Amino acid sequence: MKIINALKYGFKLTSLNIKLWSLLYLINLLFAGLVVVPLLSYLGDKLEFTKATDRLIGGFDFTLVNDFLNQYPEFLGLVTTQTVVVGILFILLYIFLTGGILTRLKNIETDLHRFENFWAGCGKYFWRLLRLSFYFILIHLAVAGLFFAFFNWSVKGGLDYFTSEAAIFFRAEVSLFFYGIFALFFFMVHDYAKVLVVMNNRRLVFQDFWGAFKFGIKNIKITFGLYLLLFGLFALTSVLYGVADSFIHRMGIPSLCLFLTGQVYVLLQIGFKLMNLGSVVKVLKGCD
Repeated sequence: MKIINALKYGFKLTSLNIKLWSLLYLINLLFAGLVVVPLLSYLGDKLEFTKATDRLIGGFDFTLVNDFLNQYPEFLGLVTTQTVVVGILFILLYIFLTGGILTRLKNIETDLHRFENFWAGCGKYFWRLLRLSFYFILIHLAVAGLFFAFFNWSVKGGLDYFTSEAAIFFRAEVSLFFYGIFALFFFMVHDYAKVLVVMNNRRLVFQDFWGAFKFGIKNIKITFGLYLLLFGLFALTSVLYGVADSFIHRMGIPSLCLFLTGQVYVLLQIGFKLMNLGSVVKVLKGCD
């Protein structure tokens, strides 16, 4: 029941923050435009707007892409560099906006119709949330390394010890499954720690990290159950989007429909993120 109440509260906060939802979508759209437009311009110049562009729009064409990379090998380096730079910038932007989102959710009664505290929260908590994210990156790397070491130990000897590759593959599946569970748990703890950083307004974020970890363990049924439910909704919408995308390609529906479907998917994911943070706020307040 607590999980449902927290989910309802998260949905309520999200529905009350349509302006915030819209703002985050516009920022996401502008950021994507800054990334995609130069890349499309480069492709347009190289392909000279031939029918090859139509083949790309209609779906992935391996032969066309392979020929293009052979003719313009520098494109792969350009995409790789751009992907790394864009990824880092997007993470920094997301961390920056998270401070404002949590400030708004914390002060929902006073901040519902104005954005001054949102932007102030973005700047106020950026460096604290950045440090917190750095700590969790180290934790995830340590957890991944631990499970990788466990997998290597479990398949020591290789085919000289096991009768078939199926046994090795099974151990890989088991290791990946348990790694996924542990990774999701620490992602959940990270979200709780972010909320505590804003709620407690402390500069030493390690206290909030440790507090979130203890809170998550103590209330594991509601915290992890809620997180798994929200993750399931995210996975379900991703699968439905993939099915819709495949259907649009097969039926030859105009690309505008594909674009609109993608934007609906982006809006839903932003909504799920707001629901998740709002639910975390409710759980922390309700279980004090």
